[in-house]
Amino acid sequence: MEQRFDIAVVGAGLAGRLMALALDHAGFSVVQIDRASTAAIPDDGRTTAIAYAGIRLLKRLGLWDELGPKAEFITDILVSNGQPNGRFRDGGLTGGQLHFPATLLGESTLPGDEPALGAILENKDLLTAFSGGLERSSVTQALGAAVTDVRPGGAGTTLTLADGETLHASLVIACDGKGSPLRSLMNLQVLRWNYRQKAIIFNIAHEKPHRGVAHEIFYPDGPFAILPMRNNHASIVWTETIDAADSYLALSDDAFLAAARDRIGEHLGAFEIATPRQSYPLSLLYAPKLIAERMVLAGDAAHGIHPIAGQGFNLGIKDIAALVDVLTEARHAGLDIGHGTVLAEYDRWRRFDGVALSIGTDALNRLFSNNWGPLKHARGLGLGIVQRIDPLRRFFIKVSGSDLGQVPSLMQPL
Repeated sequence: MEQRFDIAVVGAGLAGRLMALALDHAGFSVVQIDRASTAAIPDDGRTTAIAYAGIRLLKRLGLWDELGPKAEFITDILVSNGQPNGRFRDGGLTGGQLHFPATLLGESTLPGDEPALGAILENKDLLTAFSGGLERSSVTQALGAAVTDVRPGGAGTTLTLADGETLHASLVIACDGKGSPLRSLMNLQVLRWNYRQKAIIFNIAHEKPHRGVAHEIFYPDGPFAILPMRNNHASIVWTETIDAADSYLALSDDAFLAAARDRIGEHLGAFEIATPRQSYPLSLLYAPKLIAERMVLAGDAAHGIHPIAGQGFNLGIKDIAALVDVLTEARHAGLDIGHGTVLAEYDRWRRFDGVALSIGTDALNRLFSNNWGPLKHARGLGLGIVQRIDPLRRFFIKVSGSDLGQVPSLMQPL
């Protein structure tokens, strides 16, 4: 007998799991489908930045009690220009510096916690907490079988899985990543741009305290982020051109450590590499249309942006919260949650954020990832000017905190 649900969530990564949990919390019957068994959670040290409004959502879903003790709060964001060491010049910070302290808001972003702009968490801890939440929830798991066919109709959508099982849902949500097979099945188009850059990611264990400061240094070939973690550790996201990144990845451990030290500097004291180096190519992906018949895109299936501002997963969190609001309101009004007029409200709400952050991060990367003298000087002046304008700094804090514009219910102040 065909199983029937309100909503089918396709994808069981970070966004997919959190989407299923949020919809279950709102009282919808949910099935989560993924082509892989997600029993094994990788322990590779990768981290994710969660904006303070996103933490509010995690608290409302009952996930923060487990995640809070494993998180490192971001109390300040420091933005600097930088120049790496070279044969004929010394490296270091150049031009102005720009601080975004949490205290500048003049209010507590997270009642009961220290003033914070967000938090850094290891992906394994997020996945573990989300998995535990799903085990306690009413979400049905259909893992280890890909979706091979999607047939939307007047009363709902029938999904056929690779093992032959069929499921029926009023609404299907694609949370299956940048390469989204479900998006392709539904013929939804995306715009893509290759940055010709790679991100090298690894963690360090360091001597001196970071004091909760997230440091973004703009070097000529790309941004270099030092993100605070618990127990005097930091997560490094090092952006380089593809050829340069491959060269750094091929270095011996000692040579790689020396290259990292040239960029990190001395403010954290002595440090060592604490996790294996990893890398991934950087690209922009944007879906101009987030909906199809009885289907919506969310998370990386809808938009993949440059990591320059650490906003990728936060865009997905806001997708989740906005969709919960739209579907809950439709249900209360007695509407079909998969109807096009309902889904159009989600598309309208989320398209602006997706466009704004896609264009904004792209522009930041182009502005700062170059070594042209006059522009370097102008960047330094610009950082110094913004540093003196508190209302502008507060505006940027709210943007990075996912706390500007139409804020969904799950992300509003507690």
